[in-house]
Formats: sequence, structure tokens, C-alpha cells
Amino acid sequence: MRVPLSWLREYVDFDLSTGELADLFSLRSQEVDGIERFGVLEGEVVVGEVAEFGPHPNADRLNVAKVDLGGQVVQIVAGAPNPYPGARIPVVLPGSVLADGRKLKKAKLRGMESHGMMMSERELGISAEHSGILLLDDSYEVGRPVSDYFPVGETVLELDINPNRPDLWGMIGVARELAAILTTEFRVREPGFEPSGEPSGAYTLRVEAPDLCPRYDLRRVSSTRPGEKAPLEMRRRIHAAGMRPVNAIVDATNYVMLETGQPIHAFDADKVEGGIVVRRAHSGEKMIMLDGHTRSLDEGMLVIADEERGLVVAGVMGAETAEVGDETTDVLVEVATFVGRNIMETSQRLTLRTDASGRFERGLDPNMVDYAMNRVTDLIAKTTGGETAPDTLSHYPQPVEPWGVPLRLARAELLLGMPVGESAATERLEGLGCEVEPGDDRLSVTVPTFRRDLTREADLIEEVGRLIGLENVPESLPRAPQVGGLTPEQRRLRILRRLLADLGLHEAVTYPFGPDRWTRDLGLAEDGEAPLKLQNPLSAEASNLRRSLLPGLLDAAARNRSFGARGGGLFEVGHVFETTGQQPEGMREYALRYRMSGQVGLDAEVRPELLMGVGETNKVAGLLAGTVRAAGWNVPSKPAGFFEAKGIAERLVPGATFEPRTEPFLHPSRAAVVLVNGEEAGWVGEVHPETAENFELEGWPVAAFELDLAFANPDPEPHFRPFVNVPAVSMDLAVVVDEDVRVGEMLREISSLASPLLVETRVFDVYEGSQVSEGKKSVALNFTFQAEETLTDEAVKSELDSISTRLRDAFGAEVRS
Repeated sequence: MRVPLSWLREYVDFDLSTGELADLFSLRSQEVDGIERFGVLEGEVVVGEVAEFGPHPNADRLNVAKVDLGGQVVQIVAGAPNPYPGARIPVVLPGSVLADGRKLKKAKLRGMESHGMMMSERELGISAEHSGILLLDDSYEVGRPVSDYFPVGETVLELDINPNRPDLWGMIGVARELAAILTTEFRVREPGFEPSGEPSGAYTLRVEAPDLCPRYDLRRVSSTRPGEKAPLEMRRRIHAAGMRPVNAIVDATNYVMLETGQPIHAFDADKVEGGIVVRRAHSGEKMIMLDGHTRSLDEGMLVIADEERGLVVAGVMGAETAEVGDETTDVLVEVATFVGRNIMETSQRLTLRTDASGRFERGLDPNMVDYAMNRVTDLIAKTTGGETAPDTLSHYPQPVEPWGVPLRLARAELLLGMPVGESAATERLEGLGCEVEPGDDRLSVTVPTFRRDLTREADLIEEVGRLIGLENVPESLPRAPQVGGLTPEQRRLRILRRLLADLGLHEAVTYPFGPDRWTRDLGLAEDGEAPLKLQNPLSAEASNLRRSLLPGLLDAAARNRSFGARGGGLFEVGHVFETTGQQPEGMREYALRYRMSGQVGLDAEVRPELLMGVGETNKVAGLLAGTVRAAGWNVPSKPAGFFEAKGIAERLVPGATFEPRTEPFLHPSRAAVVLVNGEEAGWVGEVHPETAENFELEGWPVAAFELDLAFANPDPEPHFRPFVNVPAVSMDLAVVVDEDVRVGEMLREISSLASPLLVETRVFDVYEGSQVSEGKKSVALNFTFQAEETLTDEAVKSELDSISTRLRDAFGAEVRS
């Protein structure tokens, strides 16, 4: 929201510098994003009258003027050709400072002296027009400062308005906010006009979609003078607020929108057939918008139409069919409120955002319609000589009433950390437009309808606190000792993250949203897995909720590769999403509160898609790509692979077992499902080469894992194993088993013997070939035995016999001689 300070002073008096005002707003209300200046910052601009005007003798594109400044005639060289003898123009004098920081000096241009500068509209901050000098009418007295008629310099604050404060999208709301901060009064200009024009009732109003249009008012202004320009001061304010002046009628609607925050639309009444119909768009209906583009509509969009065709995409932009132009002499003025969510969805689907849609989608106060209608029709009548209709066509079946919220002062003190007096709280809340009635131990507060964000006691306490100034909260230690520390879940996650970091992985934090290509690139589209589409995505690259952490990590690895990385490891702890088909607990209550916030109509049913069940699951995922350990002078490089990823998964899930099983994005023979007591805990494997290529990681080995966070319980305690100072005995054993016997199962069977002498088992060879029978394989194992005393050959042989017997009984293993 751009706030011209000269315009703000029309509503509230303040004696603060621009910097002080910006600091105050940032501390007590909304953040100030920037400060912009227009026109002449220092010096004097006076009204001059051109006495002589002609071409420069030494330059084809320059002109020389003699200008009377009220008793003093000066010579000025200018490039613009439009001044003429007798024209009155604004002249900035030497020594003045312009908005771009230039200090104007006397100059000599191609041999001719120039004492000052004649100003265009752009140089005075009135509009972007720079093709010629601004020509003033005869009401401007020669020699008088132009600042007596309108400000020649302007300072604009750029406010970053929070989404829950649509009341601050207008100058009146900003003035009310500043007055509440300064504990002073603010004023609003009341419109005053005598209705004398043609009745609005000559047209009809029919609202066929009341669930999307809580209020719609229509009033006629007839007998307007065609082609009128808005007054200069109005155009100047519109330009300073960031909009483009067009003509008197359009400028009046934009001016009142900037003043009240309420968007307004004007129709050329002669182009409206029969009356106004507020309806849903027809499927495939097309409309040529004011920006010249043809857009196709759907049945979810709201249209303002006449009896024959669409005239406006409600809340977004009008069509060319009933556009106000220089020939317009009869106007129908629309002031309405629409369901914010519908406007947001329409704007997103049409990829068309406007000043109006940005305001409507936040939820507007339907009770502002009366003031905005009176104000805009008054301005149109006064600036065009029009006549306002005595009647207004209105659709407002369910008026919104103020609501009550109790406020306990003791609760305010508890939440704010400082005492709040009854008078202080009352003064601040009344400054915001609330009505306050004192009680025994609480205040009864009636909230105005333009503050839909104030629904709870805590909301009122926050308002009181910020207006008093949170910087005034005293510094004090809590009265009771605070028991600090992490919850068990927080400790578990911290141990998990530290372990993964100790294993050489770097933590990544990626967005929970992703593009459509993720489903395709992971090969999931062929399996019929549909993405979880967002109804109103922020962008095409964030249109789906993620079902896995893997694609975000793959994108991050590809990005690192593009910056020259040779590989590495990444991990992430985060949410993934799945449809559950059930309504989440508390969703209906949330949807009802959402409706009360103004994003949907107060008379609308809660939409079924708001209640769609989407479950969240916490996952931990890791990715190894390229070279995970660079070569050193004494160690070779280590590429990513299945067993590296599997080893990390084993550290995270103690006691896990692995069964071969693949996913569409994993290598068919180098992937496994992770099981804990027979329950699936996740997967691990090498990424399929085609998937790696889809994510621009071609040529790199890529391995990954993803585990349900509930199963990731690494042992947080280091365990000390005492040293034994007697020699160990190493023995080898080769056995022949069926080729489908898994070596991992053999190792688990050996471990189940719980031998007190066996300290390590290692597989050092697996052979399948001509030296063993078909359908068989040879597995060579190395065992390390050790005890607190020197082992005898008989003790070691006994252990080997036990192992051989167990393998024979469990797998039919034959010892290979």
C-alpha cells in the first residue's frame, strides 16, 4: 500500500519527520518497505506566464521562452514545444532540489542562458506524462507559489500490509491506524450531493449467485460531460499511489478505492442491455478484457453481466463491452463485496492479478459499500457535471453486524507482561473504531465489521499491546523458575540430525511443494499415482504437495552439481503427504473460522474440498550422489552406492532387516524395503539411471533411502567394549547353499547363536560358477574369536562346528572342503 503523506495529512494531523513516521509504523503497525519521493523536494515553484516563445537559434530541438514570474521576466530554454504566449506554466527556480537529487542551477544551453525550468506533469509527480509542459488554467495567479494550489513535492511510504488487515488497503484505514497510535483524532470527508438525476430503477439488478456475492449496490449518474479530465490534485494523488490517471469517471472510482480500500467499477450505462445480472460464468464463456486479451472462463468464476453478455469478471477486471470512455454521458456505478476465496481462485486461474483482486481476496467489509457509493457518485457528479440518481439498487440479504468480545485486564497483563489500565485499553480500542463498555473485571468490546481479524480476547490484547508499544514492556525475570530442556521427541530428532551430520551428510531444507514433473521424472505416473494438486499454487513449480522427500533432494543435488560440486551427501527431515479419504480432526471447525474471516461468504456452505483428508507423515531421507569421499594421498575416492546408503539406514534403524523390493525410481536389482519386526519402515536403494538422468544427474552413481521417522531410533549412547590383551584367532569357513539363500539371513542365524567367543563375522567372497553345482553358490565367511584367555584349538573348532551345524539345519549348507 502506497501512502502519499500529503494525502494522509488530510485525515490526521501529525508532526513527525518521514523517518520518525516510518519507524513508528514499523514498530506499532505494519512494516515500511520503502520511501519514495516525487517532484520538488526543496526550493520554490511559482506560476509563470509565457510572454514570448520561439525556436532556439542554435538548436533544432530546443525552444526559448520569456516567462513572467510576477514582476520578473526570466529566460528559460526548454525542449517541449507546447507552451505558447499567454500560457500559464509551473516554473522551478534555480537552487531548488528535485526528487532525483539534482540541484537546479542557472545554465547556458547552446549559447542561451536558462534561469529555471518549466515543469511537466512527471517532474511534478502528477502523472507519468512527459511529452510537454504542464499547462495551468487561468485560476492560477501569476507569481504565486504553486504549492498554494497543490503540493509540488510528495513523499510516499510503501507499507507491507499483513493479509489479515484489509482495512489498511485504504487511506482512511491508514489514517485511523495512525490516529490510534498517536492517540489523536482523525477525520473523514463526508460526501454531500443533491440527487437529481435519472433513477437507477430504469435498470434492473438480479443476483443469481448470492453465495459468491454477499452485497451488490448499483447507482446511476446521468448527464456527465464526455471526455472530462479529473482535477489535477486528484490525478496527482492517484499517480503517487501507484496508479495511472485515465479520465474523470475512472479516476473517481480509483480515487475512492485508494481512499476506502473498496474497489469500484463504472459501466457506460448506454452499453448495458436491460440491467445487471450477477451470475456464474458459462462453461467456455469468453471475454475480451480491458487489457486487450481474450480469456476463457469456467463455471467457478463470477461474472457481472447484462441480459445479453458478460461485462466484468467480478472482482478482477472489466471487459471492453461496457467500458467507460471519452464519449460516456451516462454511468452505472457498481460497489460490491465478493467472496475473497473465489476471487483469489479466479485470479489465479486467469493468471490476472489487479489492484481490485488483491483487495477482494482478503475479504472486505460489506458495510463500507454505503460510504464508498456516496463518495464516488459525489465525485463523479462534481468532476463531470453529472446528476446522481435518487435511488440505489441493492442486494444485501444478510447484513453483517458488529460482534462482541470480552477483554479481561488481568489476562492482558498476563499475556503482555505489563499492567494495562482500563482507561489505556479503552482509549486504544476506541481509537481503532471499537465500542467499549467497562465492567467489574473486564471490558465488553464491540468490534466494528471492518476488523474481521479481531475475534478473540487475545486479538484485542495484541492490539492494545502494540498500540501502547511492545518496546515499553519492562524487562523482568519470571517469578517462577522455568524448567527448561527438550522433549523426548526433540532429543530424538537432535540425535538423529547429529548422527547423520557425523556420517558426513549435510542437512537440506526443501519446499513441501513441487512441480508436475516430479511424478513423471520419478516414474510414478505410469503406476497411476496421481499428484496431490494444490487448488491455488504459488507457481507452476509449486503446484503439488510432495509424496516423498527424494525429489527435493535430487533437485538440490543437481543444483549443487551445476555449481561444480563433485558429489556429496544430503539428508532432510520433513513432512510428506498422502490422501486419507477421511476428514482430519478439527477441520470443520477450522473451515468455519475461515468462513468467518471473510475469505468465503457468510451465507456459504463449507466447501467439500476444504474438508478433504490429507495426512502428513514425518520422514527422514538421505541422498548420496557422485563422489561421497574425495581421494586422498592414502585413500581412494568412494562413490555412492547401495551398501553405503544401506549402512546409514542400519545406523538409523537398529535391528532392521532388508528384503529385495524395488520402486519405479530405484534400480531393479539394487533396492530393498526396510523392515522392523515385519513392519515396513521405508526403502533403500540405488536410484535408477533414467531417474538420475531426469533430474540432471546423469553419469553419477546415486543412492538414497527414505524412512518413516517413527522407526528411526538410533542408540544415543556410545558403548565401550573393553580391550582384550590376548591374541585373537581368525578362521575361514566356506559353505555351499542354494542360490536364493540370502547372506544376510545366514549372518542373522549365526548371530542368534550368541557365542561368547565370536567377536566378528565377515563375508569375504560369494561365488557362483562351474566349481559349484547349478542353482548353488559358495559363501566364504571369516570369523574372529577372542576371549580373556588364550583360546585352544579345541574351543575354536567347537565354535566352528556349532556354526556349521546351525547353517546346515537352517539352510541345508554343506561345508566346502
